[in-house]
Amino acid sequence: YNARVRDLLLLPYARRFLTMGGLIWRIALYYGPHLFTNALLGPSSDAYIHNATDRMGLDMDDMVTEDDIALLLGTTTDKHSLWPPLDVWGRYQQWTGEWSEYWETWFQKRVSAIERERSDAFLPRKDWK
Repeated sequence: YNARVRDLLLLPYARRFLTMGGLIWRIALYYGPHLFTNALLGPSSDAYIHNATDRMGLDMDDMVTEDDIALLLGTTTDKHSLWPPLDVWGRYQQWTGEWSEYWETWFQKRVSAIERERSDAFLPRKDWK
């Protein structure tokens, strides 16, 4: 997982993860600290040359696919994942739209379980509550 995520975050459009906020932002910041500088530069060459964009009115930004997000969340083919699916994440009662000390503590515990390759780090969708 670690190597695959770090490879993903080396792609030109990966800076887009930082603009998505929430859990995606935090994972991208942890595994790709270099992205912060790239985020300030705006859309990558992928957006301009290959027209791989998300458009919001007249604005455009790099496009991130569902497969990219699934890789970042560590989602397996049987729908287990290292991180909660985004729709579940958005429903957490404690999630107010801002990263807090509570979420940072939770995040660091998840990172620790992932890095120790604990077998219980992968959870089925139904167990993300």
